[in-house]
Amino acid sequence: MSIQLTGNARDDRPRPWIAGPQLRWFAARALVLPAVAALAVWIARRHGEAIRTLAEWTPSLLQSFVLNIAMGVVAIVVATAGGALLGVAQCSPHRRRAAPARWITLVLRNAPWLVAVFYVLYLVPYELKVAGHYVFVPDWLKAAVGIAVPASGYMSEIVRGGIRSIPLQQWEAATALGLDRRQILVKVILPQALRSMTPPWMSLYCIVTLSTSLANLLGVEELMTTIGLRLAGETRPELLLHAYTFLVFFLYIYPISRLSRRLERTWSPKE
Repeated sequence: MSIQLTGNARDDRPRPWIAGPQLRWFAARALVLPAVAALAVWIARRHGEAIRTLAEWTPSLLQSFVLNIAMGVVAIVVATAGGALLGVAQCSPHRRRAAPARWITLVLRNAPWLVAVFYVLYLVPYELKVAGHYVFVPDWLKAAVGIAVPASGYMSEIVRGGIRSIPLQQWEAATALGLDRRQILVKVILPQALRSMTPPWMSLYCIVTLSTSLANLLGVEELMTTIGLRLAGETRPELLLHAYTFLVFFLYIYPISRLSRRLERTWSPKE
């Protein structure tokens, strides 16, 4: 008497240790890694002196890059505050609030970033009188605020999209509980909208941080300015391309961008 297993019977046949996508992944690494190693050796032999010079410059360049990060943080904080107010105003049921907020958002989104930085840099005085005392306003702070001006237009659209993504039933349920519109926004809508707003906010931060290099044109001593000053004291023209391909921006921005994409895939609504 013989018994035949059908359906979901377990298959005990031996399987290969690596198969399918894993095999292709190992094969790709086996081909790419030697090529990258060979390229690194060639670059080290061909441009060894330039690389050593850049290695000597790295501490001072990193100190200047800290200023870029500081400008990026200040700019995204100001842009988040201003953009959040505009985004909430765009969702207002009152046309007298929504229409001006919409037009201001359109103007800010289409404003050239460098022009905005110029305006803020030359319109804001070097000193401000606060409580009877004069406070010096550094150029890097004014440049950060100038970058935040157009960025707030993009932040306004992020907030508006996040609020609009919440189903109307949430508003109706909160209204049935006796909450007013401000309480609904603060306690119900915005906490839920944060999930959809976080990935684009991180992408905006990456753009804002990259845009801090515009301060170089205004004399702020950030990374690009330091590189220019270093090159001005050199007589080797081959250092030009090597210096301006300094990968510190990429090394800082790329992980944030990857995290933003992962959060976007994880937190996106499933069909």
